Amino acid sequence: MGTITTIVADGNEIFRHGLISILREADFEILSEIDNGALILTAYENVLPELCVISFDMPEISGIQLANKISDKFPNAKILILTDNASEKTLNEFLDSGANGLLLKSADKIELVEAAKKISDGETHLGKQFSKMMTREYLRLSRLKKGKRTSITPREQEVLSYIVKGLTSSEIGEKLFISPRTVDKHRTNLLKKLGLKNTASLVRYALSNDVA
Repeated sequence: MGTITTIVADGNEIFRHGLISILREADFEILSEIDNGALILTAYENVLPELCVISFDMPEISGIQLANKISDKFPNAKILILTDNASEKTLNEFLDSGANGLLLKSADKIELVEAAKKISDGETHLGKQFSKMMTREYLRLSRLKKGKRTSITPREQEVLSYIVKGLTSSEIGEKLFISPRTVDKHRTNLLKKLGLKNTASLVRYALSNDVA
């Protein structure tokens, strides 16, 4: 693999320069460095890098919002999110975004470079702590399979199958000839029946249990 063109975005100058130094040592070519979230999309459009490394917490616009904006406009974009927060909320926001990787800022240099190379090569990467969270979540969801799955009605299963495909409530409503409000009601019922908190968990449940 040759040099990997990259843009780096983080509001902390010391961390940003340290990150750039590590990536340059690993043969990444830094095309642009950004300290403000509002400038990232323009910077990306100007240089079209092979990799975009963004801090979760950026001034003006969050890294997750930026990942969504970039991936909406450039579906093949490769985006690595770095965060200080190893929480389920952070993981769920990442899973709902267009980013390809999530890594703690406290990760060592080897994992950072490995993640960056994997993502630029079209793979995905979850940091060790987030991988453990996913494993725990899959185990928890798999235990819901018995007893819970049978309580899902045929209509709810139809709605769930479209949720997994990424359709909005309006789009699902058009497919099933029901109103978006009715779709939202089915979504809420599914979350309550399965003891889940959000759409990301609902999708993970469906995939881990072959429901949709």
